[in-house]
Formats: sequence, structure tokens, C-alpha cells
Amino acid sequence: MFRTSKKFILRARLSLTMLAVFNFCLNISIIQAHSTSQQSQNLEIYQDIGGNFTLLSSNNQYVSLEDFQGKVVLMFFGFTACPDTCPITLNKLQQVMAQLDQQKPVQQLFITVDPKRDNPEQLKSFLGTFNLNIIGLTGTEEEILHVAELYGSAYMKNPTINSETNYLMIHTGYVYLIDQQGQVRAIYPQDTEKIQMIEDIRQLLADI
Repeated sequence: MFRTSKKFILRARLSLTMLAVFNFCLNISIIQAHSTSQQSQNLEIYQDIGGNFTLLSSNNQYVSLEDFQGKVVLMFFGFTACPDTCPITLNKLQQVMAQLDQQKPVQQLFITVDPKRDNPEQLKSFLGTFNLNIIGLTGTEEEILHVAELYGSAYMKNPTINSETNYLMIHTGYVYLIDQQGQVRAIYPQDTEKIQMIEDIRQLLADI
């Protein structure tokens, strides 16, 4: 039993280290790209990140990213049992939306990294407390993983909690700004100021 516990602890530490390294590397690339975009007149296009996908929405309908062409999209990966990162980010997005003209074509998407627990009904109930404009998306584990890989997002079940129901997910907490043509134009770390997001969205809206 001791050997098994020791292996579990080592595996957990290795997994957490790998995610931390990934997170650090992605942060470096994001900081460099975002600082470059702020120095130029236009937001740059992330050529190697993004793409179309289809998932089941919190309205029990299958939707694709292409369905939102013509709109600016704010997209975020998270899960409804998240105790900190997700509520904080969703509150920030709610404040960002409050500063924008409600008639403007801006859509928020929340993609769960915990499809085992986050069905459409759970997503709708959770997200409804933040903003009625946000759409939750779920799917099979393979479908969610595919979308995460497209967008360079990482997540994993916390290996230190040995439970099939009361567990947490470790995940990167970036918000993706997607333009009217479905192209990623900015990736915001958690500490991004609301004013930066608002200015970027207004810039895309001005390009219509």
C-alpha cells in the first residue's frame, strides 16, 4: 500500500509539474504576442491557434463556432464546480459586457473541461447566474480534448483527489478573443485588465 501511495504522489507531482511548465510556456508566448498587438494599430491574427468546432450547447442544440460568424466571440474554458478561477473570470466578463453597447454583436462561450458532470442543464443553471448572453458548451471527452488542442488550452483532473464525484479540474484560464471571421485575435491571461479587453473588442467592432 505504501508503494502504491508513493507512486500516486509522484505521479500527481509529475502531472502538476508538466501542467505548470505548459502554463509557463504558453504564458510567455501570450505575453509576447499581446504586447506586440498593443504596440500596433491592429490586433494580430493567431495563425496557429483556433479553428471551427461543433459542441452541444446549454440550450440542448448543437452549435458550431461558424454559427457566430459576424459576431465578436469571447471564449473561455472552465467547469461549473470551479471554486475560484471560473467565477472570477465570468464576473470580469460580465463587467466587460456591461461596458459595451448591448446591441453590438458580441457572444460569450463557456466550454466545459468537465463534460462528465457538466451536462447542458448544469451549464445553463450555473451560467445563468452570471450573464444570460453566455452559452455553455459540452460534448464527449474526445470532443472537448479536440477543441482544447485547437486552442492550445490544457486541463486535467486533479490527481490528488481520489474521488469520482467530488474532484476538481486543473486548467489554464485564458479568455480567447475571436473576430467576426472566426480568427483568434487575442488571448488574455487571468490578470488582464478589463479596459484592455474592452478596447480590443471595440476595435474589432469598429472594423465591421
